[in-house]
Parts: sequence; structure tokens; C-alpha cells
Amino acid sequence: MASLRFGFIVLSMPKCASSSLQQALTPVCDVRFKDHMKHVDFAFVQRWVLPMLAARRAPAPFAPRVFCLMREPIDWLYSWYRYSWDEAGRPSAAGGAREGCPSFAAFLDAYFSPRPPRVGGVLRQTDFLRGADGTPGAIELIRFEDHARLLRMLEGMCGQALELKVTNRSRPRRDADFAGVDLAGLRRRLAAEYAVYDAIPAGEGPGLAGAPHAGARTA
Repeated sequence: MASLRFGFIVLSMPKCASSSLQQALTPVCDVRFKDHMKHVDFAFVQRWVLPMLAARRAPAPFAPRVFCLMREPIDWLYSWYRYSWDEAGRPSAAGGAREGCPSFAAFLDAYFSPRPPRVGGVLRQTDFLRGADGTPGAIELIRFEDHARLLRMLEGMCGQALELKVTNRSRPRRDADFAGVDLAGLRRRLAAEYAVYDAIPAGEGPGLAGAPHAGARTA
């Protein structure tokens, strides 16, 4: 989502309320990516979107603020698991998985295997946030559970109210899904993701999921 009028771009990180954000921002955005282009990453934005928008604004300069929500890393993976498979481990109608997955633990084994499946086209959230040169992009990150702070910032830039509604919801989370999952060990394996996520200032919650983070269970 991009707004030439108000000077911002909002990246649609998968499993971070992207459908809700697109619905909320449509009235104030000039460019909206849909279907398979919905989740274009920051590298794509740098290579193709920014030059296109700069050409449309020429000769006036265009230096937009770039925003993105990032989800607690364990919760992000668990959200993909719940979206892709039902309670019995069968592929869900919405998730697009071709094979069954008996448990979240099995999903994690596959995710950390030498040839892991790309989760929603993104192997890591940090991959999504890298620029065209492979280094972390100049993006203003906001925690997924603090989505209201993002809305307030954009409202201030646009001068109008924005409403974020829940449009997609995965099946309810279950404590039983975490059987056999070493959460402390999982957090260590996701250390690079947590280094980015933990550096994002915390604001007010709760998030759209309306539930505690999976990562909060590591105590």
C-alpha cells in the first residue's frame, strides 16, 4: 500500500493483518497490490515501486516513510500452522497446503529442515524486511500487537480516522498444539528474528489475535 498524497508506504507482512490493513487504508492510498502481489517485500519495493512512484511525483521529490508490522516470531510460525492445517492435521481449505501435518512440532521440524518449505512465500520475517542489497531496510517497524499505534501514526499523516477490522481469522489456538515443542530452544533457533522483534519499542496491546503470544509461554 502506498500513498503519494500523504507520503507513506505500508508493507504487507504475511500473517500480520495485511487484509485488514488493506481494507482500512484503501481510501487514502493511491497504490494497492492485490492477489499474488499483495505481499511484495521491501527489496521489491526498492527495485520497482519506489522508482515508479518517484516518476509519478516528478519533478517533486518522493521520500516516503515506510512502515511494517512484525509479529512475535513463534506466534508468527504458529499462525501459519493454524492457517494451513485444521485441528486434525489435515490441509485447510484456505491454507493451500498439499499434505497433512500432524502437529505444530512436526511443522517446526519441517521448517528447520535443510530444505524447508517457504511459509507463505517468506522463509523468515527478516527476509521480507531486507532491502534490494540484502541489508536491513530503512523501515519503521511496529509490533503486530501494537497495530493501533500504526493506525494513529497514519491518521496523523492523513488527517482522518482509519478503522482496522478483523477480516481473516485462523482457527483458535490450543495449548495442546505446543506438546513436544521446546519453546526456549525454539526461541534460540529464532534468535535473529527476536533480535529485530525485541528491538521494536513496545506499545499498547492487545493485538488482533486477542490472545497472549506463544512466546510468552517460555517462562
